[in-house]
Amino acid sequence: MWAGLPAILGLAAGAFVGTNIDNAVVTVVMIAAAPAERARRIAAGQVAGFCLLVVGAVGMAALLFEIPTRVIGLLGLVPLAIGLRGLAGLRHPENRARLARRAVGSGFVSAALVTIGAGGDNLAVYIPLFRATRLGGTIETLLVFALGEALLTLFVLAAGQHRRMRAAVQGIAVYGAPVLYCAIGILVLAEAGTLSVL
Repeated sequence: MWAGLPAILGLAAGAFVGTNIDNAVVTVVMIAAAPAERARRIAAGQVAGFCLLVVGAVGMAALLFEIPTRVIGLLGLVPLAIGLRGLAGLRHPENRARLARRAVGSGFVSAALVTIGAGGDNLAVYIPLFRATRLGGTIETLLVFALGEALLTLFVLAAGQHRRMRAAVQGIAVYGAPVLYCAIGILVLAEAGTLSVL
């Protein structure tokens, strides 16, 4: 098992980075657009959403449960729905400030839901990864994921609370955040092949 340790660690690190770039971008935008005192709640919601995805992937891998990729892609409907709601609200100019906050979300639950909704690629990668590793490999993979998530959380908090990032995001949040959510939702649906059956 130890002979394969570098390979397991490298594979786990690659899987984490490759599937969490979108989560990092969205969480930074959410933190930058929200009131400063909500930053930790948003970061905690992202962590909770990621943990639920990992637990689901481990469980499905252990049970040898097969979920067609097109079904996993349905998770993309969550950020797409949030983005469309934000765009629809732009028809009412008098409510734009309130809608900007609602469009990006500003708390634990919204961050967790968006992370799960954008997690179609996470499940598609993690289920076969956990299925291919034995217990030792799974534990090592989980340790890499825990370290990666800790570093990601520090990054999104620092980037989202940076003065220039907050100024840039708050200036475009009304339009930019709903468009970003729609783009991520459509990307998840397209990558999973779900669009072809909707």
